[in-house]
Amino acid sequence: MSGDSQAVDVCAFWVGDAVYGIDVARVEEILPRVVPLPVVDAPEHVEGVVHVQGTAVPIVDLRRLLPAGSPPRTAKPKVILARLGRRRVGLRVDGMAGVRRYTVAEIRPAGTVPGVLAITGDECRLLDLRELLADRPAHRRPDL
Repeated sequence: MSGDSQAVDVCAFWVGDAVYGIDVARVEEILPRVVPLPVVDAPEHVEGVVHVQGTAVPIVDLRRLLPAGSPPRTAKPKVILARLGRRRVGLRVDGMAGVRRYTVAEIRPAGTVPGVLAITGDECRLLDLRELLADRPAHRRPDL
């Protein structure tokens, strides 16, 4: 099989007026609008936590991490529950753009936006969640 015929499935979503995507294998579920519980001393991009199946999951507002304009009028905000290794994180997005399939030939290297790994032919920006969140660690509470 040639590299051009290999494909990747991407969960695409809106953040502002741009479409971003992550590997569909990282997505556990799409949550409706949620109201997170605040966390003391959390970084600005962390809205708080929600409890999902007995586990506290941080909610990250991607509008605070990525360039964002106005979302489409038809967009309905959602939270994407995604896996990062053994951890889970909720990604607040402006709306879902569906599942898309791209071949290697349709993907080119990205520019200079941290966490954006590549861009597809239809301008979907593919995210590297580990890189996007790596430079923004959560504040640690001092041991009591």
